[in-house]
Amino acid sequence: MIDLKQRIFAVMFTVLLVFAYIPADIGTIPVSADDTYFWPSGPDITADGAIVVEASTGSILYEKNIYDTFYPASTTKILTTLVALENSSLNEIVTVSYAADNYVSKTSSRMGLVEGEQVTMEQALYGIMLESGNEATFAVGEHVGGSIAHFIKMMNYKAQQLGCVNSHFANSHGLHDDEHYTCCYDLALISRAAYMNPDFMKITGTATFAMPETNKNPAKILTNHHWFINKTVKYDYCIGGKTGATTQAGYALVTYAKKDGMTIISVVMHDETWAKVYEDSMTLLNYCFDNFTSYRMSDLGQRMSSFPSMFNKEIARFSENRHEVLSNGEGGIVILPGNISTEDTVRSVELNDKVVIGNGSNVIGAITYRLGDRIVGASDIVYYEATDGMTDAKFTKLWPNFLIPVDVAFANVDMSTLVLAHSGKPQVPQSIGDVIDMRKAAPWVIGIGAALAVLLLGLIGVAISKHRSGR
Repeated sequence: MIDLKQRIFAVMFTVLLVFAYIPADIGTIPVSADDTYFWPSGPDITADGAIVVEASTGSILYEKNIYDTFYPASTTKILTTLVALENSSLNEIVTVSYAADNYVSKTSSRMGLVEGEQVTMEQALYGIMLESGNEATFAVGEHVGGSIAHFIKMMNYKAQQLGCVNSHFANSHGLHDDEHYTCCYDLALISRAAYMNPDFMKITGTATFAMPETNKNPAKILTNHHWFINKTVKYDYCIGGKTGATTQAGYALVTYAKKDGMTIISVVMHDETWAKVYEDSMTLLNYCFDNFTSYRMSDLGQRMSSFPSMFNKEIARFSENRHEVLSNGEGGIVILPGNISTEDTVRSVELNDKVVIGNGSNVIGAITYRLGDRIVGASDIVYYEATDGMTDAKFTKLWPNFLIPVDVAFANVDMSTLVLAHSGKPQVPQSIGDVIDMRKAAPWVIGIGAALAVLLLGLIGVAISKHRSGR
């Protein structure tokens, strides 16, 4: 009898040990292999896929099935508009062809263009982003690409350039095609690239646009379909976005929002209804604004009155007695969960020792902040070369609009450990996607633990049965 009790105790103790090593909180994601820091996973939503990224750094703040394939519907028009803006001028005249008017469903969303109508590129893009004009995407595609087929090739090439991993675009509007698909991660990459274009952000953030009279139609008002922008649903922080819906795609929504100096982009795909996709988007946006904090790199230090040199004596190209002034390029933001201090981050600096310095702004390297294995901030380092020199008066006048002092940018950085990139512009790793997603592993851990528990409890039952039969 004592022997049986000891066996049962040993088995139960083993079971307890198994469960002791199963993570108690699977609502967080380790950001490094050693599990030192945890990244919050965020709220549950009804949509099948979603991602939220910080706009300047690309840091992923929330993710759900971000690499799964979904149909993008009219969120496609973000890429269409971006490619058009990068390959045309806003004042170019677009003439609507027979194909643009007739090869797109007359019952789908349109801005009202007809064959032979002439509009400016700017007017067409407002029609695309606000009224989701499918015929306008065809007309713009023909104009920019020479043919709609070539324009679609341009779209796919742009997606490839941006690093998209699971996308293929078969048209310019997003009406269903089995070969027209993307994923939340890719759509976030595209949306973030569009965010960097001022003309795009001006268009997408416009609630109504006064479309003037054309050679075919009278003047009219174009209205943005995004509920946060047209105020169908009140959400004061929205600065742009795009809707999308088809039977196959469900309901999709991209939203740009800004609060307290932080801009984030949410992508929600394959949701159940319009009401749900807006509810999910607002939930995610509010969660990220409430649980993450952005820090300007230029604030992570104190300004000093002197101008210490950023270079050691081995880099003789720069004069030791010159006033050297640096600035951040795109980015310049560190984004962290509210419970993690900037002191927990690790800063690294990469300098390009082959760059040719000329008058004005010169990208001389990159600065990166990491939390564990996750990039939480990255920016170019821009060196300002002025023929007339930089004086303290000029520096004070510009501070802190874009210039940062050398001592802030390189505070606590051992100059002997700087990495030198020997050719080309320093490549800053993109933080969007630079994640160790342990949530995918968590179910395996739980499954193994449960299986072991069942097995061990079974052994207990066998032992008891044998004991009883022995009696």
